[in-house]
Amino acid sequence: MNPVLSSSEVGVKINEWYKMIRQFSVPDAEILKAEVEQEIQRMEEDEYLLIYFSLMKFRHQLMLDYLEPVTTRIRPTIDELLEKIETSNKGISGLLSYYSLFFRGMYEFDKKQYMKAIYYYREAEKQLIHVPDEIERAEFHFKLAEAYYGMKQSHVSMHHVKQALDIYNQYELYKVRKVQCMFVISGNYIDFKRYEKSQPHLEKALELSRELNNKRLISSALYNLGTNFADSGDYEQAEVFMKQAVEITEKEKLTNLPHSLFSYAKILFKQGKMNEAIQVSKKGLSAALYQGDELFAKLQGYLKALYVDAVDQHGVNQTIEYLEKNKNYSYVEDIACETAAAYANSKEFETSYVYHQKMVETQTQIQRGECLYDF
Repeated sequence: MNPVLSSSEVGVKINEWYKMIRQFSVPDAEILKAEVEQEIQRMEEDEYLLIYFSLMKFRHQLMLDYLEPVTTRIRPTIDELLEKIETSNKGISGLLSYYSLFFRGMYEFDKKQYMKAIYYYREAEKQLIHVPDEIERAEFHFKLAEAYYGMKQSHVSMHHVKQALDIYNQYELYKVRKVQCMFVISGNYIDFKRYEKSQPHLEKALELSRELNNKRLISSALYNLGTNFADSGDYEQAEVFMKQAVEITEKEKLTNLPHSLFSYAKILFKQGKMNEAIQVSKKGLSAALYQGDELFAKLQGYLKALYVDAVDQHGVNQTIEYLEKNKNYSYVEDIACETAAAYANSKEFETSYVYHQKMVETQTQIQRGECLYDF
């Protein structure tokens, strides 16, 4: 008969498992996950450790979802996990509370619900005092930087990403996170329209990604380089990088395929390559529907309304309404700007003015941040 294990022994192994997750070391994480799943059956009863174990299984799946093809996904929902936590003990606090809130924020970010993500991260921050691990603090600052970047709160995002990168730079094993930090930094520079400052970070990110032979990161680095050139107006160079990104993403069946195809189609439309753009857009819509990615399904509808249907105002407005409902303001700003320009080009200046005003209102909304800080 196998001896009963103490919860502290299993807890140490769960901590090691989490370390491998944070390093994106999939083989090691899979081995430790399997060992923990066996040992949990032989463990003395410990309600809190079982909750910690459930949360770590979810965190493990978030790692796999980022790195691996869509077809491998079998992901428990965070709602199921949180329900288990709440029914187990409504009074959880400290480190366990931190993880439940932090992982919930990651889940909401994954669904592109940036406001909800920031809410849960801010709640998790109240429990950060219980987190002694320096790398875990770096993780917190990185995820907050990522969410604020999604909301175009660029200065706040830069503040947090610098804190994260200062820690990651002290450790050799966190190159994946270093690359991701470079993506956030470059994205913020793009929002500042400092394309010349963005590019070196992306070139370094691509170099590191190739050293790691990480296909997801390589595709993201190429994608971001394409975005940098597109936003600076060099669509020809943007197309070169974006095409390479899409080819890798398609081949590896990565979860960011709808996003990549949307941006690639948009670059082609802007160059007037209509037939090619329409085919890429249709492929993007199919990928979004297959993955259940409602945001990029709606955005492909916007491309059709603007470029194929020669500005279908109803179609554009439907997309804007959806984005505003979900607080995806950065996309509203871009769409309003492009639609205003399209109407100005056709000399429909009154309608152009309407969308220009929408762009200005949205910029104000972004700057206000909907009072993200609650004192």
